[in-house]
Amino acid sequence: MKKIIFYFDPTVKKMLTEKVMENGEKKVVLSSPYNFVYLSEIVARVIDIDSDEQIPTRLDPGYDYYRVLDFKVIKADSGIYYDEQLNAYKAAEYGFVVLDGQRLKLISALSVSKDKLKAYYSIYPTKLGKVPTYADIEETLHKNAIMARVEQATVEEQLQTIDPANPRFVRILVAQGREPVNGHDEYYLPLINLSKKAGEIKSDGSIDFKEVGSIIEVKKGQDVLRRVPKVKPADGYDIFGDKTFAEMSPVEGYYKGLNIEPGLGDDNIFLSSIDGCIDIDGKKISVIPTAVISGDVNYDTGNIDFDGSVHILGSVVSGFSVKARGDIIIEKNVDDAFIEAGGDITVKMGVVGKENVKLVAGGKVVAKYLLNAKVEAAGDIIVDDSIINCDVFSNSRISVVARQGKIIGGKSTALYEIVVNVSGSINETETQLNVGRNLFIEKELADIHKEISKWRQIVDETMRKLKVNFGDSVFDNPKEFIAKLPNFKKKNCLMLLKELSSGNKELKTHMERSKEVQDKLRLEREPCIIIKNKAYPGTIISIRKSIKRIESMIDNVKYYEDPEEKIIRFSPAV
Repeated sequence: MKKIIFYFDPTVKKMLTEKVMENGEKKVVLSSPYNFVYLSEIVARVIDIDSDEQIPTRLDPGYDYYRVLDFKVIKADSGIYYDEQLNAYKAAEYGFVVLDGQRLKLISALSVSKDKLKAYYSIYPTKLGKVPTYADIEETLHKNAIMARVEQATVEEQLQTIDPANPRFVRILVAQGREPVNGHDEYYLPLINLSKKAGEIKSDGSIDFKEVGSIIEVKKGQDVLRRVPKVKPADGYDIFGDKTFAEMSPVEGYYKGLNIEPGLGDDNIFLSSIDGCIDIDGKKISVIPTAVISGDVNYDTGNIDFDGSVHILGSVVSGFSVKARGDIIIEKNVDDAFIEAGGDITVKMGVVGKENVKLVAGGKVVAKYLLNAKVEAAGDIIVDDSIINCDVFSNSRISVVARQGKIIGGKSTALYEIVVNVSGSINETETQLNVGRNLFIEKELADIHKEISKWRQIVDETMRKLKVNFGDSVFDNPKEFIAKLPNFKKKNCLMLLKELSSGNKELKTHMERSKEVQDKLRLEREPCIIIKNKAYPGTIISIRKSIKRIESMIDNVKYYEDPEEKIIRFSPAV
């Protein structure tokens, strides 16, 4: 009887496939690691056997992966040819082989972006450990009439990162065109920060809410605008060498308004002719005595970046950012936005995120509720109603204060304490509650340890060079050793010893710094987690390095770490 041995997965029809991850995210992944083949590698063979037991004896040497199907007539299509001498189907070039009906064909490893400005080459080591060379890639580019190729050294540098012993799927850039540069008419750019603050900080640190607008002060003679001269458009080209035409872009800047005059010494710099403040009317910038901001942070106001405190009478809508060195008070909502304050952040209503919302505070964060948000606070995080599917960190305390206040899903981390009425849900949503961790210090330590690793490698490599070139005796008495060396070797030995000394000095500095930072991890008081009402299964309690998963619902509980046994224990909360 006849069978066909396929040295690839014949069920796969395309190189990449869409996969839904555990978190629901859709990701494009390699459909099969067995279907990449190199030039002249066997992809299939027709065999004539008496029984299936004979199949292993008919396999080609080195081809460990195979699939056997009943015989049917197959044809060699693009990229595949039939070797009559070996009676086998082979690959004519590097690519991804598939069985399309009764046709064996090769999907090219080359892919071109929709705008034809870039080309990529998909690579995964074949079953025989083969990967394409630069010459293979160049031949494919030539065959496809691609002109704007990436430099050979750059391609080869990308190829060197591929290790057949540790195969992984990569796409390397092999061709790149030049985007057209659009021109534009004359416009003006502001030379001062156009952010507007709401309110005024009083001597006691509070905000005077009678000031409903924000003023950007400007002094007479202060630089206000820079003129951007007209730019002519410049055409580009795609990877096939075809021209891509540039256009005249709409003006993205501003126009000059009232009380702004040319400066001295630079024709493109314009100054304020009076003492006053900035007024923006559409695209026109003027200097007038006063300007007021009210309502939402949106396209009318732009992003806010201010040295003082900010009071927003409306909401912060999706896509915008508010940055302040002082406090930020938002009367309504925060959508998918970025909020950063040197002091406190107060959101009178809620924070709702999709994927980009983040709050960073040098002080505390206060909000009615948090949903799908990332929050970092050096002070407390105080929420009225709920924290749902969030990643929040307080370098002090997290509390959800309402009677039915709850934390559901996500990860909540505090240095000392988390207090909440309900954790998790009846559906056993995984909810992580962590205390006893300082993420700021942990990040600083991680950065220091990277430096330690880097300098340790440098020291080890310098030691290796010294041993290879001069032997171990160079370390016994370096001065005497160098004195005996010929002059042409002394310079190299001295240079390596100097590098070794410098590297050891850097290594010692970072190790001492690591110890100093580790000392900051010591806590002033014992951390704990208090759940006043219900803790549902799925809640994960973490105190320092100890972890406990709640398997059954429990009421009114306080979790703490036993100082001697270093395990999590609990007692009634009240």
